[in-house]
Amino acid sequence: MIKLLSGLSTLSLLFTTTALLADEAKPADDPQATPQATPKDAKADQDAKADPPKPRPTTVDLSLFWVPWGMHYTRAALGASLAYKTPLVRKPGILWDTTNVSAGVRNLYGFVNNSLTAFVEITPIAVFKLNVQAAYDVLIVNPFNGGLRTLTPAGAQRLKDGDIERESATSIDWVTEKGGLDNFSNFRTPIGANGMRLRVLPTLQGKVGPIAVQYNFGADWNLYSTPGLGNDTIYHDTFTFTLRKLHDFSHAHELVVAYNAPIKAPGELLLGVTTRYQHVVGTGLSQLTMNALLFARYPKKIWGNRVSPFAAANVGTNLIDPMWQYAFSWVLVLGADFNLYTSKTEKTE
Repeated sequence: MIKLLSGLSTLSLLFTTTALLADEAKPADDPQATPQATPKDAKADQDAKADPPKPRPTTVDLSLFWVPWGMHYTRAALGASLAYKTPLVRKPGILWDTTNVSAGVRNLYGFVNNSLTAFVEITPIAVFKLNVQAAYDVLIVNPFNGGLRTLTPAGAQRLKDGDIERESATSIDWVTEKGGLDNFSNFRTPIGANGMRLRVLPTLQGKVGPIAVQYNFGADWNLYSTPGLGNDTIYHDTFTFTLRKLHDFSHAHELVVAYNAPIKAPGELLLGVTTRYQHVVGTGLSQLTMNALLFARYPKKIWGNRVSPFAAANVGTNLIDPMWQYAFSWVLVLGADFNLYTSKTEKTE
């Protein structure tokens, strides 16, 4: 999401540059005060106009990030992403200067799960982006007692009856209200499991002055399996923090509004709010969250002008949630982007 919003800052720069050029093109109040261009100057101007914009490079970047803590241990994570990005439309203009195609692989180790993901991201025009991901997920039991936690018959009946109340001993939660012990009346003993996951994430985005607005839609299919359990078995999903079937589908809608502080690139400072609604089709459960977000990128690249450190924070609450309604939620992210390769760009004929 941050990359989507930061890409929108290019639009602001283009609009600003256009306005400045328009001001500079205005004639002076006193015509005699305007110096006349010499033939040499005129020729230089013509040569400059004849030269097309410098092509954007193709890059290979490695991103490393660390989530030191979050709402609880299941939000902590280590991650790495390797991506190849090349321009898509080379025509200059506000709608084309940020177009690109990216492909890569990312691994996210979250202590109770590990997700190895291949992704392709296409930005055919500045206001639209499409991201498609295919992942192989592993649900890990040790050392944090995670794994696949499926509902017991009693837990499934409570879910059917709508008996969901946060921090109640009879609620659909995997721990008891005293001591954080396993709530075996609702969930079976956790086991290891794995499976495939497909996500399709189209995005609409725009920017007015320093205000960036983004709408993200998400379609999420999980295809997990384990011996002795049917596809309709309900489990707690540590990726989306809700109850799903082993074969299930959910859709999410997220609106982001952020202020993009006027900081010279590569520095960035984004302050905003997000609201996200998710509905799981198989279990009929919904989530609604409201968060404040902050993203900051160090104003200078380091280590040979190839490393760009960044940090992000997300703080808010769950307005609607099947297990943790009104729970305070927070996530902190620390990371850096490493440029491994940048192609040489030369002026075209």
